[in-house]
Amino acid sequence: MMKKTDIRFGTDGWRAEMGKDFTFQNVQLVTQALVDYLLQQGNTQAGIAVGYDNRFLSEDFARVAAEVCSGAGIKTYLTSHSVPSPVLSLAVKKMNLCSGIMITASHNPPAWNGFKIKEAFGGSALPETTRAVEAKLSDELVIQPDDRKLEIFDPNPLYFEQIKSLVDFELLRSPDLKLLVDAMHGSGAGYFKALGLPVTEIRGNRDPLFGGVNPEPVPVNLEESLSYVKETALKYTSELTGCIVLDGDADRLAAIDSSGRFINTHNVFCLLLYHLVVHRKMTGNVVKTFNLTRLIDKMCAKYDRQLHVTPIGFKHVADLMLKEDILLGGEESGGMGIKGFIPERDGILAGLMLWELMAYSKKTLAQILDDLMDEHGYFYYERADLHTTRGRELVDNLKKSPPEIFAGRKVSQVETLDGLKLNFENESWILFRASGTEPLVRVYVEGRTPNEVRLLLAEGEKLASVPAL
Repeated sequence: MMKKTDIRFGTDGWRAEMGKDFTFQNVQLVTQALVDYLLQQGNTQAGIAVGYDNRFLSEDFARVAAEVCSGAGIKTYLTSHSVPSPVLSLAVKKMNLCSGIMITASHNPPAWNGFKIKEAFGGSALPETTRAVEAKLSDELVIQPDDRKLEIFDPNPLYFEQIKSLVDFELLRSPDLKLLVDAMHGSGAGYFKALGLPVTEIRGNRDPLFGGVNPEPVPVNLEESLSYVKETALKYTSELTGCIVLDGDADRLAAIDSSGRFINTHNVFCLLLYHLVVHRKMTGNVVKTFNLTRLIDKMCAKYDRQLHVTPIGFKHVADLMLKEDILLGGEESGGMGIKGFIPERDGILAGLMLWELMAYSKKTLAQILDDLMDEHGYFYYERADLHTTRGRELVDNLKKSPPEIFAGRKVSQVETLDGLKLNFENESWILFRASGTEPLVRVYVEGRTPNEVRLLLAEGEKLASVPAL
């Protein structure tokens, strides 16, 4: 069994390998720590909701967590089926509950699972909450699990009602639109159809192995969907075709244009910002995480919107959404929060807004994106995830002695908001950051040309591969 000191919440939740560290006993101990924290706060009368994704044993881990909550005398609502994380989050908010537990490891490998805490406001737990829960961890289970205060419920009606109030579904039923979705075998499967839309869905069946790839919407995992979109687009040459790709718990997304062009998460953010400001005429400022594109900065300057930059992790974005008038907040991994919903990522809502954008513009996503870059400048992006247990040591060493010249370019500014970012004079940059949930160091690069991105990334990978001192 893990020691309690080994259980730590990362960027969003506690994640670990099933059977090794993510065990039924450890899930019970983490749930007990959350319950102890909530009891100390004196706000458990409203109850707790527990949900789960499509991973192996997720429903069983959820049941174990729910029975600990019930055993503590707290009214506990367990979802009747797998759900996207934002569906559970909205239920917590709409039902006025004190907290939520979502069993999911999001985009992590199939052997992993995870435990996300949702707060009463309907979003990911703030850093001070997870620190307080960690402080309550014990090596012994004191609560006797039972199901006396356990109720099975379906959160979908609450979610569908909210989504239908935010999206123009008549517009999306236009015969000019051919809507595709890749659920990546995750818990977002079936939701677009359940909303009454004529979508074609691929990878919509439950597969705990996720077809042999991680359920993360990045090109290396999307060979099947990229091919399918190209084939489908040939059949509908006169219509607008766009594919939304969801991650394992459907709180994040990327997209594929009808041409088969991958629309990365940075570009998704920019497209959403354009739609919400230009077509929807919505008010509010913008928040992005430290590793998102500079194109957002340029668009905010044009639209006269204040831009906030936070450390990586949507919990930081959610904190600002709770405090200020925020139109759109997002992160590099594809989580986008939109005004009018809850301070939470939702790949389904963001995907619907992208389809709205095509319907308004009568253009494909790639055409709209090219228009934006023609106006504001072209920015290209790539990321490398390097497996190492010494990621933090590498980043710390770089912070102590950052290079003045990198890949033949003069470093114009060094930033350490989250990891180490080297900025260059032409507005390109490279960021080194140790993952908060996996034994990885991530290298993020944005450049003004694809060749520049490849060069910077290669130099970053070379530097990261050198053994730390």
